Amino acid sequence: MPNDAYNETCAAIANALWNHRLFLLHGDAKYLDVLERILYNGFLAGVSMSGDRFFYPNPLVCDGRKPFNQGTLGRAPWFRTACCPVNVVRFVPSIPGFLYAVDDDGISVNLFSESEARVPLHGQRIRLSQRTDYPWSGRIRVTVDPQQPTTFQLKVRIPGWARGRPVPSDLCRYAKAEQTGWTVTLNDQPVEQSLQKGFIVLNRRWRSGDTVELNLPMPVRRVLAHDAVKADAGRVALERGPLVYCFEAVDNGGDVADLVVPDDATFQCERRADLSGGVTVIRVAATRVVRNDDGTLTNRPVEAVAIPYYAWAHRTVGPMAVWMPRRPE
Repeated sequence: MPNDAYNETCAAIANALWNHRLFLLHGDAKYLDVLERILYNGFLAGVSMSGDRFFYPNPLVCDGRKPFNQGTLGRAPWFRTACCPVNVVRFVPSIPGFLYAVDDDGISVNLFSESEARVPLHGQRIRLSQRTDYPWSGRIRVTVDPQQPTTFQLKVRIPGWARGRPVPSDLCRYAKAEQTGWTVTLNDQPVEQSLQKGFIVLNRRWRSGDTVELNLPMPVRRVLAHDAVKADAGRVALERGPLVYCFEAVDNGGDVADLVVPDDATFQCERRADLSGGVTVIRVAATRVVRNDDGTLTNRPVEAVAIPYYAWAHRTVGPMAVWMPRRPE
């Protein structure tokens, strides 16, 4: 699993659709964790902010020279074999259908997005509204408006990243595995933190205006790969909420190959409204390895900037990396 692996956009879409179907079959939120991770990272990187240029592959490292994208370096408007662009076109309109699911017991809230929906259940339509700035903020307010009071289960997903697991396997892990201190309230009253397959289950007679609020803190998390992933031995990646971050040369003095993110690095988050439609960047107390005239190396403190992986290659195409050395190499 080298960091310059192909990681095709079509494969990301297929994996998202597969995990959505596995969730519908088994009702386990771990499949939605994978779906969400793909949506915000592996898939979203494959299409430009303008929606008219595409990556076929989505590598986790770029040297700024190799034309990895079917002979081009940046996103391209079309390809000789154009499966990725048309897959994007069919996939994006399907995303609203992932937010909720219905079964005989009730409704599950699968993903979080500023939205309104009318969900058929027990012979009526339940209006659900979400108010949130997710994925930049972990505060989500879900308001339930049935046409008349009715009893059903409302299952609300608590993402794996909020519970100390970046993925539902041992492929990678957080350097510190503690949970983020998430909370749920129902009409301003705390809800017991007992999960069933990754969901808080609220079984009650719902009335118009009932409100569920989630608070999912989003600290910057250090991610380590499984020891068997040799390409990432001694390296670290950064995440915040569901977003994977990367270091891009345009923010870091023209290169990233000489940057080190040590284990004691500190982080500061900053909202940048001017960047890629508005993103939260991470300012990192990092180290730059400098080669002196006599051939010796010097480690110099530097403030590095990490941006969401999906936002790379929108300003210029140059060196980029997700997995960074923890010590000078």
